[in-house]
Amino acid sequence: MDATKPSDDVIIRFRDVHKAFGERKVLAGLDLEVHRGETFCIMGPSGCGKSVTLRHVIGLLKQDAGLVEVEGNDMSKISRKELREMRSRMGYVFQEAALLNWLTAGANVALPLRETTSLSEAEIELKVREKLELVRVPDAYEKLPSELSGGMKKRVGLARALITDPELILYDEPTAGLDPEISSSINHLIRELADRLHVTGLVVTHHIGCIKTVGDRVGLLDGGVLKYISTPAEFLTSEEPRLIQFLGDRLD
Repeated sequence: MDATKPSDDVIIRFRDVHKAFGERKVLAGLDLEVHRGETFCIMGPSGCGKSVTLRHVIGLLKQDAGLVEVEGNDMSKISRKELREMRSRMGYVFQEAALLNWLTAGANVALPLRETTSLSEAEIELKVREKLELVRVPDAYEKLPSELSGGMKKRVGLARALITDPELILYDEPTAGLDPEISSSINHLIRELADRLHVTGLVVTHHIGCIKTVGDRVGLLDGGVLKYISTPAEFLTSEEPRLIQFLGDRLD
């Protein structure tokens, strides 16, 4: 991904964004640009506002001040209809997969189609099976979440994010709670899908392996602002004292 890509290809733009919850300031002038087709990773300490940033992109939160634009839409002015249409072109991979325990994996993946399309059940089943095949868990279709491993749940969650063929996918700690081997396989799958499907990705993570594998660019969210934006290789070898302090023994 070319870090100098022209600004008219920006799919996500934050300008001087502020967000507080009561007395606690979370975002304090956040600037961010994510270019179409790239995967941008945000790292940062716990509670720094990584997930809060994602929720602004999907329209679950509104900023107190500043500008948030997604696909050219001012998120403070977007109508409910426009927001629904925009969300239909977005996928969201939740930190804990967020599968409904009483539904099979296939039914979980099908939910966005049932909520936003008029496809027949046969058409829905075909698309669901295609996406489960794409993330390499074709046998999960009839299984309940309780019958799936942690890695399989993540893959099913990714299939659900992909089911509407989105242009943008948001990842909230996609490898949280997984062992290193399974984490690596999920990271490589995310990178492979980005390359194959040409989707834009915004990833929040605290795992070095994730940014090494999936990221085109990465930045540190610290003190409510994004700092040290660079390629993963430059980020991990930087001599900036704050980066060295943050990364610490995470480097492997």
